[in-house]
Amino acid sequence: MFQAYHGVTSTQHQTNFNNLSAQGFRMISLSVYGDPGDARYAAVWVQRTGAAWVAVHGVNSEGYQSFFNNWTAKGYVPVLVSATGTAGNAVFAAVFEQGLAGSWMARHGVPSGPEANAGTFQNLNKTAHNQRMALRSVAIYGTPSDRRYMAVWHANPGFVKWHAHPSDTGESYQDVFNAEVQLPGYQLSGYRPSYVAVSSDHMYCSVFKDDVVGPWVARHGMSAADYQAEFDKQKAAGLYPICVQGGGVGSDTRYAAIFAKQDILMARQWSATGTPVPHLAALDHAMQAFMQAHGVRAAQLAIGKNGVSKFSRAYTWAEPGYRMTQPSDRFLLASCSKMFLEAAVQALYDSKQLTPTTKVYPLLGFTHPADARSDNITVQQLLDHMGGYDDTGTGSGFDPTYNMRKIAVDMNLGRPVTKLDVARYMYGRVLDFAPGTNTKYSNFGYLLAGAVVEKVTGKSYFDVVKTSLLQPASITEVEVFPTLANKRSSHQAIAEDEGLGLSPLDLSSTRLIPSVYGGDGEINEVGDPNDGTGASAHAMVQFIHLHAAWGNGPRAPGSARSGSTPGASTLAVSRGDGVDWAYTINTRDWAPGVSPSLDDLGNSLTHILDTTTIN
Repeated sequence: MFQAYHGVTSTQHQTNFNNLSAQGFRMISLSVYGDPGDARYAAVWVQRTGAAWVAVHGVNSEGYQSFFNNWTAKGYVPVLVSATGTAGNAVFAAVFEQGLAGSWMARHGVPSGPEANAGTFQNLNKTAHNQRMALRSVAIYGTPSDRRYMAVWHANPGFVKWHAHPSDTGESYQDVFNAEVQLPGYQLSGYRPSYVAVSSDHMYCSVFKDDVVGPWVARHGMSAADYQAEFDKQKAAGLYPICVQGGGVGSDTRYAAIFAKQDILMARQWSATGTPVPHLAALDHAMQAFMQAHGVRAAQLAIGKNGVSKFSRAYTWAEPGYRMTQPSDRFLLASCSKMFLEAAVQALYDSKQLTPTTKVYPLLGFTHPADARSDNITVQQLLDHMGGYDDTGTGSGFDPTYNMRKIAVDMNLGRPVTKLDVARYMYGRVLDFAPGTNTKYSNFGYLLAGAVVEKVTGKSYFDVVKTSLLQPASITEVEVFPTLANKRSSHQAIAEDEGLGLSPLDLSSTRLIPSVYGGDGEINEVGDPNDGTGASAHAMVQFIHLHAAWGNGPRAPGSARSGSTPGASTLAVSRGDGVDWAYTINTRDWAPGVSPSLDDLGNSLTHILDTTTIN
């Protein structure tokens, strides 16, 4: 049961308030807009029980502050806020509820400005995020030269991911919308607009979240007639408005609205698949605690001893309808991809097709380097991170594996790069240090070693891995993790990350895409030796029983390798007691300052393995 109206006067809104509240309705959306001297209201009401609540409208700044002070002293917290007018002549409306759990923050009259400047709307959003709060309701008012905001942030215990976009024109808001709804999460349906406020001059302040209300439709830039037509259409389809905000005066008024089948969030559910191991149930509990603290939807944990699988479990903490994670699912591995490259190179050493001192660039046929030292880089130096490249440290800080679009554009290729394109580009740059003289982590060194594998064998890198390493050991759950979403299959975990960037595959496009689909600058099919391989945790455990987790050679007790890239956090460990274990996690977005952290998870799992007999 819901009631909705728009374009009503203050008096009409008060009459509606009296009637609907008496019938057990409560507001889920409230907007004041137009001329402060003749403000108009839009509201949506639902008939349901809930916490005690109060509301105010038609007050100026002083009146709102008085109302705020009075009711917050009684334990009420603002949940809906709205404002119209200039900074010095604004009208406010709000709804407060009693008994809100957790921390909260509310402000009005907030200016726009750089995130680093204390007290700006952008800075307060950052502060709220860092204090594990999320933007609940917002209004944008003022003038173009003196933009103001009214906002309330609530506790975010489940670490719902959210983004605020303070001020967009209709066109730029559409670009924001197009980018946000691509971000992967619940069933690949993207982040949803949870709140879209409109100023008198038709600027949009929007909030996008990765929580779930089921099917939804969003529209903006609507006249009153447009909104009514859309309302009728969506109501007939079984949806109702859960957020309606107006901006402008008279016939110049424009509306933004979000329609959904429900306004109450879908709750996440916990599940685990794979054969339970009762005496290792503490491992399940550790994974559950971590995933729920950080809003992680999918993960795996696997353990083997002396080459025999002892534990292979997959975990899902997600809304109903999210595909349940399976132990055989492939996750993006990030830098745990590198252990396959090291084993492939070692196999070429063993077959005498390569030597550790083979010089890389001459082997590839490159001549006339920008830095003569480049011709002295050996294969083993690449594996040891001593090839002269410092991707992220005190050197150039340039990591070509995450700059494949830039490289293609700089080289005027007119197409996506290959491994050899990236290698040639780097051959034209000065090294960060003399090869063999320093150890600096380098993703590119592994991509370059992958190009060497392809040159020596005449096959694609992953074909070499599959035929020479995986198939002989009956390891099946390893593959190149496709860059594009439409290339991914149902047995590949949804990689979730908040980042956006430009495509390294579609060089003509200026449309932002999610980092996990190439917006991070990397093409997985090119960077498969360094970051782009996918596998299950079980497959990683099988592999490190035979090959070093870190370094090239056979199983290396006491070695470990971790990986982190947009949409992936992984770890593989070989212990001295014959136990190999690994986890895969489908994100690297963590709640700030929350325990258990990723390090805490690793320590907890290690402690359990230290104190439990693995038979």
